Amino acid sequence: MSSKAVPFVIQGVIALVVVIIAVVVAKHYTTNSVVPMQRTRTDSGVLVEVVTVKKQPHTVEITGTGQVQASKTQTLRSEANGRVIWISDNFYPGAKIKKGDVIAKINTDDYAIKLANAKIQLRQREVALFQEEAKGRAASTELDVLQNSMRNTELSEDESSIIRRQPQLQNALADVELAKNTLKQAQLDYDRSIVRAPYDAVVQTASISLGDYVSGSSQLGAIVATDEYWVMLSLNPANVGWLNVGEDLTSLKAQVKYDIGGQTVIREASVKSVQPAVETLGRMVQVLVAVKDPMSEPANQPLLIGSFVHTTIFAPEPLDSIELPRAYVREGNYAYVCSEDNKLNLRPLTTPYRTDNYVYVTDGLMDGERVVTTLISSPVEGRKLRVKGETQPVVEDPYGGSAPGGDGPFGGPGGRPPM
Repeated sequence: MSSKAVPFVIQGVIALVVVIIAVVVAKHYTTNSVVPMQRTRTDSGVLVEVVTVKKQPHTVEITGTGQVQASKTQTLRSEANGRVIWISDNFYPGAKIKKGDVIAKINTDDYAIKLANAKIQLRQREVALFQEEAKGRAASTELDVLQNSMRNTELSEDESSIIRRQPQLQNALADVELAKNTLKQAQLDYDRSIVRAPYDAVVQTASISLGDYVSGSSQLGAIVATDEYWVMLSLNPANVGWLNVGEDLTSLKAQVKYDIGGQTVIREASVKSVQPAVETLGRMVQVLVAVKDPMSEPANQPLLIGSFVHTTIFAPEPLDSIELPRAYVREGNYAYVCSEDNKLNLRPLTTPYRTDNYVYVTDGLMDGERVVTTLISSPVEGRKLRVKGETQPVVEDPYGGSAPGGDGPFGGPGGRPPM
């Protein structure tokens, strides 16, 4: 063999060895290949959140809106005729006045003269009565002396009364009473020339000036009583039953809430009456609510006439129920309930009382039950649930690992490594 043929032989041997090694390795992997083990995947349930409900007494609050109106208004008029000679500095729109405050004075010269004449006349009548009483006593004495000297003379009762001047005495007494009444009338006329506030009020309008001539038909102004304001509420007829209309409504507690000056003010109120007719348009029941001292503290945030306010009336009897947020009530007035074995129950609810944010369940839920707060796309009775935060059962993995709820050691379902 020549020296040039040796490299080709070595190359052939190396190629043969490589082929043999490849065949052996391929046969080894073919013979010992691992067939993946398949297992049945378990249903761990729908992951949900729950809240535990509690049954307890809740105060039923009937809410509504209404407009504030005055309980008493009065147009001031003069009961005397004459010119206005004085007006109070505190008589202008918006001013507060107290009961008995003098608002205006009318020229009193005529009434003062009439009052003085009435006093004089009364004194004259009293003097005449005194004189007549003296004449009557003298006549009675003379009659007694005459009857004693003339024992056989008998007088009738009328004759005796005339001789004793009884008719004249009665006439004098009547004159005195008439003079007293005349004096009272004159005093009333004189007092009426002074215009006073009939009650605590706020001035609504003022329409007089100094020098104006006024009479009984003249309007001096208008005032509004401040001891109490009224609010006429419009309530849903379904809610009026909570108020026990047939009983004493004045015992019902209420509150009026309104915003003024950037702050919310709440004032205590009471129910006065339920109106005998519903509204013409909305067929709502009208309830009259009274607010005492609407101008009291906070004085810088008074309740103003014409304002729209929110009013709450508290029913006299509490409702034994479960308070449930409206967001947890499903279509058809159902609730999702998680049973003790974590199964889904669909419960119809009885909710006699509702607010904007809550419903109050009297039937359909029990104290201590768990209500599902998560919205389930396909709610089926008996569907398995997995409650967030609860420990899940451990499922053994054939590869030697374990995972909660059927997840494999690689994090994929059924123990398979993720692709």
